Amino acid sequence: MADLEQQVIVKKVKVQEEGHSGGAWKVAYADFVTAMMAFFLLLWLLNASEREVLDGLSNYFTPTNLTSSSPSGSGNVFGGSTPNEPGPTDNKKSESANATDGSSQGEMNSQDEGSGAADEDSTGDVGTVNSEEEENRFNVARRNLETQINELPPEFKELKNTIKIDVTDEGLRMQLIDNSNEAIFKRGTDELTDHAKLALTLLADVAINLPNPVAVTGHTGSSEGVENVWELSVNRANAIRRGLTRNGLPNQRFQSVIGVADSDPMIPDNPSSPQNRRMTVVLLRQAPPK
Repeated sequence: MADLEQQVIVKKVKVQEEGHSGGAWKVAYADFVTAMMAFFLLLWLLNASEREVLDGLSNYFTPTNLTSSSPSGSGNVFGGSTPNEPGPTDNKKSESANATDGSSQGEMNSQDEGSGAADEDSTGDVGTVNSEEEENRFNVARRNLETQINELPPEFKELKNTIKIDVTDEGLRMQLIDNSNEAIFKRGTDELTDHAKLALTLLADVAINLPNPVAVTGHTGSSEGVENVWELSVNRANAIRRGLTRNGLPNQRFQSVIGVADSDPMIPDNPSSPQNRRMTVVLLRQAPPK
């Protein structure tokens, strides 16, 4: 009977466990590839986007507080509003009208929207500027210009006879005056000479450093070789205005550009004197004179 009993055999299979990493490296590799794709996609977007959009995105993610006046993400680019920025506004300064050459009126008035009592650097109203301080600024500017002229090289010595500067009740007056050796314009035209262009660079430096409005007046001689000296005086005044703007003086600074022909000679007893042909640039007072 014992031989007939079935022998039971138990077989144990030992399962080999995987190492510590297992398949985790595959997940890590997939995450790395995804991150690289996102990185290169970001680089492509940054390269393809306009500067304004990039600034808007930068502002959107820049922390701001209620007391800061810098634009947030809903500011300039995205056109929304914030407690500091009420939204896009259309504030445009009115541009001053340029006087056209040959105008029979002989005058150009330019208005700067920023002028007034509340604008310290603009034309201002009478009484808003201390008269003594303004007088001192005029005198300092006059002395500085005279020093510059005196220190010019000998080849520019004629500028000493061309540029005259003084302080009057009207303001700081700078004159370009013809003499027997040098002229401001070519005879009978409104074309500036090289001598005048150099002089305008000095006058523009003075005008730029002062906030006063500017008035330009053109004077002609009695014998200019043209029929209409009024029109010529206006054209020459506009040429001076253009020369000053080319040297950095903002066009909004001009209050008037007029021509008076030969009606106000510097030397009335000698109508043919070259000194009667002159251009006057005045930095107008913002306060009454002392």
